[in-house]
Amino acid sequence: MSSTSDQLTEENTNAFAHRIAGDSLVYECPNCEFGEVLVTELIEADDARCLDCGTTYRLCVEVVE
Repeated sequence: MSSTSDQLTEENTNAFAHRIAGDSLVYECPNCEFGEVLVTELIEADDARCLDCGTTYRLCVEVVE
């Protein structure tokens, strides 16, 4: 698993389409071609996984000044 952290953006999520269609909000897994991680799983579980490759992710929140 990569030790780098990425910010959630419209480019690596389906945030724009989610607002239009009301479907599940996902983060696009950078470790595989088609994998997605459900953002609801990132919020609710300590070990959210990519639906394709199984890479584990954790959601972190930090204060920005």
